[in-house]
Amino acid sequence: MTISPTKQSREAILAALTADPDVVALVPRLYPSKTPNKPTKPFGRYGSSDDRPLRPSGWRGGAVSAAYHVFVGVNSAILDPDSYCSDAVAAVAEALDRLPGCIVDRTQIIPDGEEPDTVHGLVFFTYTEFAEI
Repeated sequence: MTISPTKQSREAILAALTADPDVVALVPRLYPSKTPNKPTKPFGRYGSSDDRPLRPSGWRGGAVSAAYHVFVGVNSAILDPDSYCSDAVAAVAEALDRLPGCIVDRTQIIPDGEEPDTVHGLVFFTYTEFAEI
């Protein structure tokens, strides 16, 4: 275990989200930090992280703070992206809250500044992992 569990955090978060049927039903495309060009909405992606090493005696690990982003746009099946995004963010938050070592800090839903009729949801979390050395 390193003092920066960034990789472990990303892998655990993505595994938890892809295994959750409520999340997948609302956000069928779940990406790591990079998305393809012009991805089909709705989709989600793991955001940038901030790592805080924690070194209690005999242990290695840290706390990773990050956000999972959800993007929802208007289409023939989604006429109200605000409401849909709220439901998707709630599903992501619930899935992360069940993940051991993960605490949902807050959520936010904002209009996307780059694309009209697109809503951007964020689930801010802290994921902590330790291993005995």
